[in-house]
Amino acid sequence: MAPFDKTPRDLPYMAGWFEPGLLIKLLWRVIVSDVFGQYADRRLVLAALDPVDPKELVRRAQQFMPGNDNEEVWAFTPDEEGAVWIDYVADLGDGFDATYAMASLLARETLRFEGKDLPRGQLLVMGGDEVYPHASAEAYRDKLLTPYQWAFPDPHPGLLKGPPVYALPGNHDWYDGLVLFLALFSRREHLHLGGWRTHQRRSYFALQLTPQWWIWGMDSQLDDDMDQPQKDYFVAIAKEMPEHSNIILCGPEPGWLYTRVIGNGSLKIMDYLAWIAVRHCKGVRIPLVISGDTHHYSRYEGDERRVIQADYMTVVE
Repeated sequence: MAPFDKTPRDLPYMAGWFEPGLLIKLLWRVIVSDVFGQYADRRLVLAALDPVDPKELVRRAQQFMPGNDNEEVWAFTPDEEGAVWIDYVADLGDGFDATYAMASLLARETLRFEGKDLPRGQLLVMGGDEVYPHASAEAYRDKLLTPYQWAFPDPHPGLLKGPPVYALPGNHDWYDGLVLFLALFSRREHLHLGGWRTHQRRSYFALQLTPQWWIWGMDSQLDDDMDQPQKDYFVAIAKEMPEHSNIILCGPEPGWLYTRVIGNGSLKIMDYLAWIAVRHCKGVRIPLVISGDTHHYSRYEGDERRVIQADYMTVVE
């Protein structure tokens, strides 16, 4: 059944997180993904299939900067105040309703907030856990592709031009060994996610937004580990960044909240990435760190017994 052959009633309702059957399936997925993470790290495979020199990695990171002969694809164009707007969303939702609600807000050309019209971002960043409760073809189709295609119908289905979307995998995306995430977001033919377009080749990325602002997205896998190709990638990017650059750093989980958890190394990995930036780019600053993963759900049941979910991400400035 194609996405537009369905109605909202045909699409998944929100997950019953305390259902014994679901909990058993999730436990099995965690065990399998842990084995994949230790013995078959797909980040290494993907890097091996993308053998490009550091100059090409930097070119990709700068591909949306104005003047790069990219008018037919996309260019980050500052507004009258010199700002480039980006949208960030993480933990997208565990059912169609919640995911579509957020996608429809992201798709608006402008969103009025406290008397100010906020423009749609020229870049959409997905910060992890693109599907719930676990990665599957059906989940990605019904809980990601369909709601985003409905929220932002593709205005140019035959063209590559459109705001880019870059994604980080969260633990739920890793539950199948990252197979489906990579098939969607790292495909060479550029997925059309409604009006958005994918461009990344790996599960991590760096993008230049303005002459002095960059955004870095890291993938620490399930074991809070940074693979060697990812280290080399960010070293190559940092060496070519201009002095006194600013980095918006995105991670799959807020490690600064888990410092008392035994065996947790997510903060250490994020610190290591920051160290790479400081060591290889003179005067670099990281004024903003953003993460998903930790969120607080509020669900409300109305007269029609339709449940509405509010999901709040963790941001540190």
